[in-house]
Amino acid sequence: MCGIFGYVGTDLDAAGLVLRALKQLEYRGYDSWGVAVAHDRRVVLQKQTGKIGEATAALPPSTVGLGHTRWATHGGVTQPNAHPHVDCAGRLALVHNGIVANYRELRDPLTRSGHRFRSDTDTEVITHVLEACLAQAPDGPEQLLKATIAAFRQLKGLNAIAVLDVRTGQIAAAKSGSPLIVGWGEGATMLASDYSALLDHTRRVTFLDDGQAVLVTRGSGRLFDVETGCELAPEIAEIPWDRAATELAGYPDYMTKEIHEQPATLRRIAATSRHHARQLAALIGQARDVFVIGCGTAGHAALAGQYLLARIAGHRVTFATASEFQYLQDFVTRGSLVVALSQSGETIDVIDAVRAARGRGASIAAVVNVEGSTLWRFADHAVPLMAGPERCVLSTKTFAAKLAILMLTAYELARQGDVGCACIINAADEIERLLAGDRRDLIRRIADEISTRDHLFVIGRGPSYPLALETALKVKEVSYVHAEGFAGGELKHGVIALIEPGTPCLVLAPRDETHDDILAGAMQVKARGDMLIGVSPEPHEAFDYHIAVADLGPATAIVNAVPGQVLGYYLALLRGHDPDKPRNLAKSVTVK
Repeated sequence: MCGIFGYVGTDLDAAGLVLRALKQLEYRGYDSWGVAVAHDRRVVLQKQTGKIGEATAALPPSTVGLGHTRWATHGGVTQPNAHPHVDCAGRLALVHNGIVANYRELRDPLTRSGHRFRSDTDTEVITHVLEACLAQAPDGPEQLLKATIAAFRQLKGLNAIAVLDVRTGQIAAAKSGSPLIVGWGEGATMLASDYSALLDHTRRVTFLDDGQAVLVTRGSGRLFDVETGCELAPEIAEIPWDRAATELAGYPDYMTKEIHEQPATLRRIAATSRHHARQLAALIGQARDVFVIGCGTAGHAALAGQYLLARIAGHRVTFATASEFQYLQDFVTRGSLVVALSQSGETIDVIDAVRAARGRGASIAAVVNVEGSTLWRFADHAVPLMAGPERCVLSTKTFAAKLAILMLTAYELARQGDVGCACIINAADEIERLLAGDRRDLIRRIADEISTRDHLFVIGRGPSYPLALETALKVKEVSYVHAEGFAGGELKHGVIALIEPGTPCLVLAPRDETHDDILAGAMQVKARGDMLIGVSPEPHEAFDYHIAVADLGPATAIVNAVPGQVLGYYLALLRGHDPDKPRNLAKSVTVK
């Protein structure tokens, strides 16, 4: 959610560097932003509500800067509530990602002792706690670090904080739960909540673990353990992507770009991921029981994996939404395997679920797009999605990548890895044809016709049920049309009461064991609704519109996700919405 970027170096345009980095973090979701620099031993701020857009840095020259994009949790969307927050003495500027569960207990004694609060946020409480700790810390080059650690120990909840000290020109930070990354540049050290903000400067990074703190000075950074205060040796990794991978490359927006990158992503997985799938298949085969978890789009991919592993390999796994998994923890024991799916590797509900499962003795496998992320480092075995950076808030290519990895794993479990690779390549070819031909234009015409409707229903059965959920999610995320996905067999059990004249319905009807039953349900919808949109290898008399998708066996599920992505995209444009930054959503959900 919230984005953090800090810079300590030799460039006098620290404010401009921070502002440009914050623009790289816009996709994470935010409603206000701010930048602070150290100038003449005082904090100078620029902060405002709304989008950064074409904003430029209106701050004095400085070699030290700290910035933040805020997604409001405590306090409304106002300029005083925007980060950074400054202490009473004007020495410290602090930014924060997370929620301080005990902010009231901390704030009351601070108020009584004379600290002045200017916002409604829990974050400002941290600023004044740190100010009090700084007054107690001994002078010296580690004064800011020691005060930061002392303040951080008082916080309850999952938080990441970073603070700029104008007297020393240092930035200190600590984290538990929310991500923080140190970037090691030439003559500069940076701090960010996401690797994408660092790519203009360096690909050499250190991912902070929970319970770690860092002191950033010009050209260096020192890592410490929050609990003991002992210095640690940083582990430096190299980000596998470069800045070019995050640019639009001629596309009008990132959603379009990432939809079109799906064929290349699938071919990359078919060419390079077989050994990862084989290792994951071995873990699944050896486990006493297997749980597959995820949230949102990743949750739909996990549910699809339940069907794929059953259908291809005859292997039972249990799906659970990650945020609900804690309520099923009694089933998790030593010998269990939890396979967690995530785009960012930082989603708090997923992290909490795997931590709890590890506490009960389970092994953890992760299927994740960001190598070095919290989930990646936490897992006993991690499988990279290799989808490249995904900048649009909505996940598209990483959904295809997750399905491909799970499908390839199922085929490896069935000792048919060659068949799995061929299926993935076939899916890549079919998506490429779908996006390049008349079918994309047809989806645009469908969007034109239904763009003023208030509701859309999507039905599927068997392996298409998770695709129905994902199609509906894409439509409502980006266009704000109320869309619902249902299992086709549930129509008669209440859902059909919602179908009325004027209600469009999209039907996923692949040529599999569900084909006849889903078409029978489609006929019932047609008798009560206005329009039926069929996604199927062949047309049917009930379809008002037919989006043809080739019969690719189990790989049809990968292709069938694409019409919903394209439909949602066009609906968003027709309704005047930015497809890359849907309202109220964040790419990486790091608070509950």
